[in-house]
Amino acid sequence: MNSPTASDSDLRVKSPSLRCFTPAKAAITAPVYGALPEKAAHALSVLLPILGCGEEAAGLAFYDLADGEDAEAANVLRRVAAEEQVHDGLIQALAAGLPAPPDQTRLRAMSRRFHLELGRGDSAIRLARIAALDSAVCLLLSRLLRPGTPLSADTVLAPVLRRIARDEARHVRVTRELVILRMSETSLKIVGTMVRERLGALLVEASDAFEALSFDPHWLQTDIARLPAALYHA
Repeated sequence: MNSPTASDSDLRVKSPSLRCFTPAKAAITAPVYGALPEKAAHALSVLLPILGCGEEAAGLAFYDLADGEDAEAANVLRRVAAEEQVHDGLIQALAAGLPAPPDQTRLRAMSRRFHLELGRGDSAIRLARIAALDSAVCLLLSRLLRPGTPLSADTVLAPVLRRIARDEARHVRVTRELVILRMSETSLKIVGTMVRERLGALLVEASDAFEALSFDPHWLQTDIARLPAALYHA
């Protein structure tokens, strides 16, 4: 997907809107990406705010978690937090060039509540939850970007989303290494299973958008909502 060449008169200003935790700044952007089919563009405009809510929350969470760690772990977590903030900015930039999504007040509130609940408890439990969530994001993006899907052929969107997926895979490794030293595998699986099940239930709310992007909504329950057996293995 390439952004269309636009003169100043073709550009529009999107008004600031409340995201999950912080207000977004106004963005000046071309009206829509060029190569993505219209139906897929509208579907992606529904999904990106959900993904963005997670990146926004993760940036805040990792900085907060770093404050309670030793110097080495704190530096690692702050680097992860900075990457999550980059992801947040990338998603905002992509969303700014897509059609305006339908009213997402309810879905945004559900996403915000989901992430607020992930932030409760001690650092080990929070890290275990984040590992489960980030591994789900990796799977989600890999399915959305598999060959033959609308997003996979897009020359602007696909590289950005693949970059996010690669970073998230590394974040899973970081959080897993920290947490397996602090909790038993049984406890970790209980925590992670709950996160994945709740994420699957949240994403089902946007099942029509997933289907428009050649992502079978059934996968939200069969794959996204299931914790990988080896996630917390050393």
